Amino acid sequence: MKAKLPDFDSLVKEVMSGEVSFERLKELSQKNLDLARLMAANPASPPELLEIMARRRDNIILANVTANPNTPTQVLCQLGKKFPVQFIKNPILPLLLLENPNFFQQIPLKTLPSLCDYILEHCYSEKGILKQEIYDGLAPAEVLQQLINSEDSMTRFTIARHPNTPLAFLEQLAKSKHQNARYGVAINLNTPLRLLEKLLVDKSFHVRSGVAENPNIPLKAIVQLANDPISEVSQSLFFNSQAPAQILDVLLKKFSQYGNGEAFIIWLASCYKVHPYILEKLSTSDILKVRIRIAANIKTPPETLNKMSQLPNEHRLVLREIAKNIATPSDVLQNLAEERRLTICEPARDNLRLGDEVKARWLGWKT
Repeated sequence: MKAKLPDFDSLVKEVMSGEVSFERLKELSQKNLDLARLMAANPASPPELLEIMARRRDNIILANVTANPNTPTQVLCQLGKKFPVQFIKNPILPLLLLENPNFFQQIPLKTLPSLCDYILEHCYSEKGILKQEIYDGLAPAEVLQQLINSEDSMTRFTIARHPNTPLAFLEQLAKSKHQNARYGVAINLNTPLRLLEKLLVDKSFHVRSGVAENPNIPLKAIVQLANDPISEVSQSLFFNSQAPAQILDVLLKKFSQYGNGEAFIIWLASCYKVHPYILEKLSTSDILKVRIRIAANIKTPPETLNKMSQLPNEHRLVLREIAKNIATPSDVLQNLAEERRLTICEPARDNLRLGDEVKARWLGWKT
């Protein structure tokens, strides 16, 4: 940081007076960083100066410009992507909405996710409980309502599926004309059963498939979805952690007999979110490609990987994938590290060298 000027205090008084020419302010803003930061926060700074300062690389200057009610609207909306807190708390925002109820519709799409994340992650806790009751600027619920009304489908979907979205907004989104909003509500683990039951008969099979994935639906709904005329709906039950094994067995047999049955089973064996029962069931498949995918899947239960590694005459490609799988237990890797075949022992040894912390982060990222 540059040293303060000898007459710093007098310069502060000068720039805060509101009686300085634009050219003089522009000159002073380039002389000292601390002075520039104060000028960026000063509501008396002219919009033209704030627009210029918005090009600076100092985050404090940029944050202050974003919070400044005198900042030009276009600049404010662009900075909102990086500084959502200052954007939402800017006192000019309620006035902008009053003048233009469609103001949020004109915000750049790249800014909307930042606003959405801030509101849901910092203003609400899980299940939509407001963390604070008093906020500067717009109330969180008002911002959330504006975001729901946005033309951006990804923003609506993000709100619909987020665990912190309040029930009142889930109810609203469940009635949305946009199927991606209803789908987000369908897969939300905090969506109440009464809403899931309505979405269970939604006209969109995409929405019904979302309900099928939700582990909170009752057995009666699971049976109904298993008999849905659209195959994509019943297939989604493979990703429901509470689906009964008997129903999964019936569905697995049904889809494996289709013309593209083998390709479907191979794809299913690769999925991270598939029911663990399916991964265990497919681990003994006669199809080599299926067993290879199961061996490589980090969601395959450790005990299943252990059983696969001990099968007599198991194919080397399956053993190689088990050796590479970071979810494989250490004792299994140690056994594979003693293999004579280099394609198996080398990846097992490399896997053993990875620390538990590294593996945990990787597994978490892949979840």
